[in-house]
Amino acid sequence: MGGIGIILNKNAGKHRAFRGTIGEKLAFVLGDPRSVRETAHVDEIEEVMQAFCERQIDILGISGGDGSNHYVLSRAVQVWGARPLPRVALLCGGTHNAHAASIGVKGSPDKLLANIVRKYHAGEPFQITHRQLLDVDDGERRHHGFSLATGFMYRFYADLVATQRDSPAKVAALLAGWIGSWLIGGRRIRHIFRLEPGRIRVDEVELPWTDQNGISASGMEKLGLGFTPYPRAAETERTFHVGAMRIKPGVFVRLMTAYKRGKIPVHPDAYSNIASRLELELETPVEYVLDGELYRGKQKLVITTGPRLALITG
Repeated sequence: MGGIGIILNKNAGKHRAFRGTIGEKLAFVLGDPRSVRETAHVDEIEEVMQAFCERQIDILGISGGDGSNHYVLSRAVQVWGARPLPRVALLCGGTHNAHAASIGVKGSPDKLLANIVRKYHAGEPFQITHRQLLDVDDGERRHHGFSLATGFMYRFYADLVATQRDSPAKVAALLAGWIGSWLIGGRRIRHIFRLEPGRIRVDEVELPWTDQNGISASGMEKLGLGFTPYPRAAETERTFHVGAMRIKPGVFVRLMTAYKRGKIPVHPDAYSNIASRLELELETPVEYVLDGELYRGKQKLVITTGPRLALITG
């Protein structure tokens, strides 16, 4: 049957701000209200993916932020199974749209969709880029996303969630607070950057560390606030950018300039490479953030390459 299917997260930032009118705009642009499905809860996503899969849609549009992309694509991978996934359009409907920024997509959901609809019906070629989804197994669940982190990076996001600071300005304020705590030698920053015993393996090779304070993996180059800590994310097929740290707060603050410029800093306590498999084994349950969503698994976390997505950029 083909066509375009749009899933819209009613709780995403831009949709809350515009009080539900974005869904109406997208339905008008698409010309088929039945192809725009709004969800208010994660449990509703699978039914939408089942319907789109049965229709054999050509394009899956996601109107939400980074977290919405994670939930929708996880369910899509499960539903489509061994069948090829449709092309994906990230429509920038959330508070945080780092995934879209990584591939050069920006604008309002309705205008982005209007361009896609015009090209689709005119038979014009789309501009396509490819990115690697992560396949994440934490012993409790298996799901998919673009960017994952543990340790002090997880604790940063946990602070954001605990204080409901989900706007870019509030993220920047929390980051500034961290730096201020470091400048005065505060206990809070020492706790956040604490070292924990753990074993890290990259493509089956164990790093020569007995402790660490965070690993990360990403199939996208950017995070929020314009930081580009994963410039090698799309370097080769079937790999993602891997990072691991056992670093002090002051050193990390100095390295932030490199991450802002999209450069890879060189430091003995900051590992960086590309890989197709990353493992972290701790003495306690692993806590991690995946595309802005917080999770707690068992003591071993395994990250491998998932499907390689075709993403529409224009």
